[in-house]
Amino acid sequence: MPPFSLQLLCAALAVALSAAYHNPIRYPGPDPSMVYVDGSYFMTHTSDTHIEMSKANTLDALVFGETKTIWEDTNVTRSAHMWAPEIHHIDDTWYMLYSSCHANQTCCDTCMTRILRGCDGSNPFDCDYEFLADLVPPPGRRGGPEKNLTFSIDGTYLEVPNYGRYHVVSAMDENNNQSIQITKLDTDAWTVEGWNIISQPDRPPLYYQDNIWLTYSGSFCGTPNYALGLLHYLGGDPLDKSSWHKTGPVLTQANGNFGTGHNCIFLSPDGTEIWVSQSRAGTNVWHSLLKSSLSHPGFNAP
Repeated sequence: MPPFSLQLLCAALAVALSAAYHNPIRYPGPDPSMVYVDGSYFMTHTSDTHIEMSKANTLDALVFGETKTIWEDTNVTRSAHMWAPEIHHIDDTWYMLYSSCHANQTCCDTCMTRILRGCDGSNPFDCDYEFLADLVPPPGRRGGPEKNLTFSIDGTYLEVPNYGRYHVVSAMDENNNQSIQITKLDTDAWTVEGWNIISQPDRPPLYYQDNIWLTYSGSFCGTPNYALGLLHYLGGDPLDKSSWHKTGPVLTQANGNFGTGHNCIFLSPDGTEIWVSQSRAGTNVWHSLLKSSLSHPGFNAP
């Protein structure tokens, strides 16, 4: 996947069951997204040609968990390179954010972020999904030097109290470098406004004790230097770059594991720990899915 991918932390939706596990919990498992709801873990990850979802009652069971394809696309304009699917529960309905590209054109200028609509059931696995929308701003409010590049990947969903709903993506800045950009999201019409840069390369949110954090991955997934950083929301207009403070990297290569990239953060079943599932590169290009715990010092920073 191209450099500087992005995703929000996944929210835990329930509290139950114990959770012993052994890493890796899934192989391959690049760009994982996971929720715990209805007594089970539900996980999806990049499969490239389609989107699939697995479910299991424990993390260890995800290795052989029940798996099914939830989305394939015959429309060639969006049927290739289906990356970084993310599970979200918005207004009591399950949705899937993802990015994909034109099947008959060279990767990756045609890639853009999109959304599928599922159902209002108790879990995301039992839904039938339908294509809902391309989440791309109008001309003149996009990426690149001319503000007209539709390229965007790894989109995610963010709610900020008193401000509203937002879509966050990795898109091109004025110098054609990938950057973290944010836009207002209308969840009635499923449209977005113009992209606003809040972070650029120089090194899904975690909601914790009234704080909002955005994790992002940078340094390109094909290198050992792939790592995770943090953006902390300071307050004020989320579209304003000054409303965010960058720290990191917070997860980097160590102890024989490298390429610690695209991740999803959620609560343990008993609600006492913050867990992170992440992709880690092996000796080949594929990434396996690992799980670890985050600590949070007294100043409420993970």
